[in-house]
Amino acid sequence: MIAALALLMLQAQPVHVAPGPLPKAEAERRAAERFADLDLNEDGSIERDEVRARFDFEASAEATYAASRQSKKASAPRPAVRAPRTDWARADTWFAAADKDGDGRVTPAELDRHLGTAPDPAGGE
Repeated sequence: MIAALALLMLQAQPVHVAPGPLPKAEAERRAAERFADLDLNEDGSIERDEVRARFDFEASAEATYAASRQSKKASAPRPAVRAPRTDWARADTWFAAADKDGDGRVTPAELDRHLGTAPDPAGGE
């Protein structure tokens, strides 16, 4: 019995161990999804207004969720959604950090560098 329990413990996966790096194809797929999520007009680059719109959307979604949680019953009238006006400073700070060459557009390569998903220029992954 004790031997079986010890064997089971040895086969168990360690808890709270970070997984290894993503396979290259999966990292590229996730980076492409993030880029598409921000490139609202699908022109191949991300402009400041698109980043601001994304921050607005997230603030509105959070405000809607908060208002829905205030209702005690499903039949109770929902309170008005009071979306706070988005502070452009957060969106602008994010955009300035991502726009590495300062041309007013974030390319897929710039987004990869900003998010840390770009491959190592020395040839490693």
